Amino acid sequence: MASIETSKKIESIAHPKVRNIVRVCVEQGCLFKAHPSDPNLVHLFDPVQRKKIIGDINLLSERGYFTLEVENGRFKPFRNEILGLDINHSDFEEHVLKRLKR
Repeated sequence: MASIETSKKIESIAHPKVRNIVRVCVEQGCLFKAHPSDPNLVHLFDPVQRKKIIGDINLLSERGYFTLEVENGRFKPFRNEILGLDINHSDFEEHVLKRLKR
């Protein structure tokens, strides 16, 4: 069960699909980490893998924005052509969660 503060942070995410992805990750044990220079961005940290799994989650973006790891620990926006993810597809959440399990 997430703390009240964590629940409020999840609910503050503007885009519903991004909110659902974050909710699933937090339920599985991931933690919010503040962005070092932008208060509107947060990261999701997986304590089991001991690394950031989703970066730069923009809490206020109505279009939905975050970054995913692509290679060598580098993060790219999910809209990047390398990732080929489209937030408007019905299976977007499923694809992102599968990618995170790798």
